[in-house]
Amino acid sequence: MVMIFNRCKTNIILVLLTRFMPLSLSTQVVCFVVTPARIKRIMNRQGVKGPQALWLLGNMPDILRLQRAEAEKDMKTGDYDTLSHILPFHTRNCQAYGKRYLWWFGWEPRITLTEPDLIKEVLTNKNGFYSKSKIQNRFVIEVLGKGLVTTTGEEWALHRQIVNPAFHQEKLKAMVGAMVKCASSMADEWEMRVQHDGGCVELEVGDYMRHVTADIIAHTAFGSSYEKGRKVFDQQLVLRNHLGQRALQRFSALPGYSLLPTPLNIQILKTQMTISSSLREIIQSRRDTVNQAKNASHGIDLLGLMLTAASEETALKGGKVQFGMQALIDNCKTFFLAGHETTATLLTWTMMLLASHTTWQESAREEVTRVCGRGNRSIDTDMLSKLKTLNMILNESLRLFSPLAIQTRQALRDAKLGDLDIPKGLSLHFPKPAVHLDPDLWGADVLEFKPERFADGVAKASKHPSAFIPFSSGPRFCVGQGFALEEARSVLAVVLQRFRFHLSPNYRHAPYLQFTVKPKYGVPVMLECL
Repeated sequence: MVMIFNRCKTNIILVLLTRFMPLSLSTQVVCFVVTPARIKRIMNRQGVKGPQALWLLGNMPDILRLQRAEAEKDMKTGDYDTLSHILPFHTRNCQAYGKRYLWWFGWEPRITLTEPDLIKEVLTNKNGFYSKSKIQNRFVIEVLGKGLVTTTGEEWALHRQIVNPAFHQEKLKAMVGAMVKCASSMADEWEMRVQHDGGCVELEVGDYMRHVTADIIAHTAFGSSYEKGRKVFDQQLVLRNHLGQRALQRFSALPGYSLLPTPLNIQILKTQMTISSSLREIIQSRRDTVNQAKNASHGIDLLGLMLTAASEETALKGGKVQFGMQALIDNCKTFFLAGHETTATLLTWTMMLLASHTTWQESAREEVTRVCGRGNRSIDTDMLSKLKTLNMILNESLRLFSPLAIQTRQALRDAKLGDLDIPKGLSLHFPKPAVHLDPDLWGADVLEFKPERFADGVAKASKHPSAFIPFSSGPRFCVGQGFALEEARSVLAVVLQRFRFHLSPNYRHAPYLQFTVKPKYGVPVMLECL
């Protein structure tokens, strides 16, 4: 049986290499044999070693096995040492090889680094030494397309130039009203449920946070086309789940595997086509409306602001389209899934922490009441900017449960990084929880929920000013950071105005990693009106 399985595995690999890789045999040998061997030799000479890997599959079978085993376990409620639970492969390798070690993501060699100085040097590098990991970027493109998150070089610079104006502070101020309105609608529903259940009700807040953030991004991205935008969002969730299923398959890291006509791959392709078709219809409809009305505006939602910026860029280039329909579609995908998923996860974990630490919940509520008023009083951006305690709580939530746990860059040329010689082709892997939960950086109380550590700002919260990286840093820092935090403040301010809550006895503490770090069984809380 073992011989038959190994023969089948070899045949699959050969089929993928010959049928689905548009590379000559010599190029394949260099890509999959010579270059990896060279990189391993260079890193081993510097004392950087790691676990044995399978050819082309790398360490992925081992990583998936360890993650599945951990996913079957619950953590103790109140235990925030999530590193070994969501990244067990990292914990095991640190014990065996130290904090720096070499491993393989499929056929891509990677070095894991957790020193803030080195991470900062890579992320802030402006000389073009480092770019997105090609193999990982391929997976992300399947979800988000070639938008701001996945493009590189001049293409990325153009996308950033077009998208940036939509996230300027004055534009965000205009969006707060829609954020508060969506949060208030959710709170109205909660209030009805509390009254129906006699004054106290158990709610799973994770689902509600996913719905309210979807409503917010649909309203702020598409405005009057909200209903169509929401349908696109639902399809993206289906796509994400399909891709998550495929990522757990044994051969998913093989080159060309996504091109095989498997039932799951066919379903993924159909969903991608549906999403693109729906977004194209929304965008073209907006353009047609503007073209039919003289001096009409594209609108002040995210789509309208992108269309305006794209039109201005086209005019500057003498009519040559630089930012076409596909770029608009892919950036809409980015706003929807990347913008929604991270904020929903942040809000869910923050609700869990506030439900567990009611003293901090009361402190935040007192601040919200003092600044914004009680009950259904309206909230504006000036009020949100004064909520210092709430900001500290959000930062501590981002530290303990950073939605995006992993960040990578790939060396485009040989480079010197600190005391390391980094060969071209080596990817650098930054596990954020390893940085955010390092007692050498944050002190002996690193595993405790202590928002006060951010009282004097992010730079002074730890022993290193660059030890807090939930939104990355450098030229490619998250352009939607301000939007995400404004959205989180809006939702939490509305909730704290109107409700008191504590953790349900049915809560199971089980963080797990699937694109973002989520609570596997949601976050049920016991909720009552103030």
